Amino acid sequence: MTGRPRPAFHVVGSGANALRVLRLQGGIGFAGAEKVVQEAMAISPSEVRVALDLTRVHSIDDVARRVLLEVARRLTLSGHEVCLVDPECVMPDPDPGDGGRVTVADTIDPSAGDGTEKPPARVQ
Repeated sequence: MTGRPRPAFHVVGSGANALRVLRLQGGIGFAGAEKVVQEAMAISPSEVRVALDLTRVHSIDDVARRVLLEVARRLTLSGHEVCLVDPECVMPDPDPGDGGRVTVADTIDPSAGDGTEKPPARVQ
């Protein structure tokens, strides 16, 4: 990987293996979570796999947590597979609610080149 940072919202891989990554960083409050809502609303139904990447997040307030879990729930209900990348467990016990499902992983494996994540550490 080069020294250039990846954009906050990007796609890893292509075709059926594409993974839409919504990468957050810092302390997440309502405004940060609202940006994720806006980006999630624009995800195409053909982009089946979506990852909320919390690798660079050090805290999430309660309102932002509820908003992000609702994003995961709605994405699931729309037919997307949702992965929460949370190696530091900043969002413990993520329960997206009725009809929602989220797979929790410690990392996304960029070396695979196809956007697949390493085996999940926890499944919710």
